[in-house]
Amino acid sequence: MYYPLLKNANNEMKAVKNLKEESRSQIIPIIESKRVKRENINNWEVQFNTLGRYLKERVKDTKFIYDFNCALEELGEEDRLVTASGTNLVDHCIIKMKQTELNLIPCFQHDSPDWLINSVLQSGYPEIAIRVRCHDFQESFNPYVYQKIESDLQLAPPNTNVTVILDFFNHPATINRIQNTINTFSKIKNSQLVYLATSCPENANEAETHSITLVGPRVELNNYLELRSSNRTLNFGDYTTRLKGEVLSGFNMNNSYLKVFYSTETDYWIAKSKLIKDDGELTFYEVCQNLIEYDFYPGPDFSFGDSEIKRCADREFTIAEHQAPIAIAVNHHIEITVAQLSELNLISSSLSS
Repeated sequence: MYYPLLKNANNEMKAVKNLKEESRSQIIPIIESKRVKRENINNWEVQFNTLGRYLKERVKDTKFIYDFNCALEELGEEDRLVTASGTNLVDHCIIKMKQTELNLIPCFQHDSPDWLINSVLQSGYPEIAIRVRCHDFQESFNPYVYQKIESDLQLAPPNTNVTVILDFFNHPATINRIQNTINTFSKIKNSQLVYLATSCPENANEAETHSITLVGPRVELNNYLELRSSNRTLNFGDYTTRLKGEVLSGFNMNNSYLKVFYSTETDYWIAKSKLIKDDGELTFYEVCQNLIEYDFYPGPDFSFGDSEIKRCADREFTIAEHQAPIAIAVNHHIEITVAQLSELNLISSSLSS
């Protein structure tokens, strides 16, 4: 299975909504909760009242992991959120998701507050997930994090299945460090492991304007392919092409560029316009026209994202803001990664038969 990490944001969810049906059966998205902002802390529950319906329309019946801890990331020391009736954030969200019969795997992080961990463990789901942010501590801390998780799992019902997400983000990590981490956390009973990482750039600063620029290899995928030879049950996840959060207030649209982060089987490319104030819309038509001429462009039928690029190249619609390219890039990235991993599994099956 492939585990793409996504924010619970409109265009990343649009990317999931527009996946091919056959691709849905081969992914388990890891969806990060919307963040509760400090200025909204007294009215936080309103933000989650439509959570179930919203996700059902986009994720549909696809099984997914939901990381509740992300809701707390902007709150500092204030880490316990309860409704007026005394229901905490995790239980409140799970109620909403159960109402729409979502195929949920609830998730906490290795250092989540106790109340959040306990709510996930006592939620009644036969499978849970734990996200271990390996990029936030040195390898020498692996045994301590493992012991903490083992202690937490004492509260889980017997035979609970655990998906352990080993998150290396975009921090460099040697194969040896990753393998040692796998060796440590594979000791967790009834567990399966996901290697999660990215080498996609955080921004388009390295890309040339009015051009299509190769910005680097998909290091995380190369690492996975190397690790898989000795870890046959290891699963793969990445951050797709979306590392940044919401646009900051005061952002000047005219001084920015239209851009698509475009993944091939081996590399990341960025298609980038001129500044928006310098005819960015017009130059992005031209960039899309150039992109569809590249050998790695698989054609408009490959994915929703590739269809949108072709439509833009043909001037059938205009990309004039930053949100549409996110859905295009993330959708294409998921589809191409599903295709690669599917081919890999077919090759493995033929070799073993």
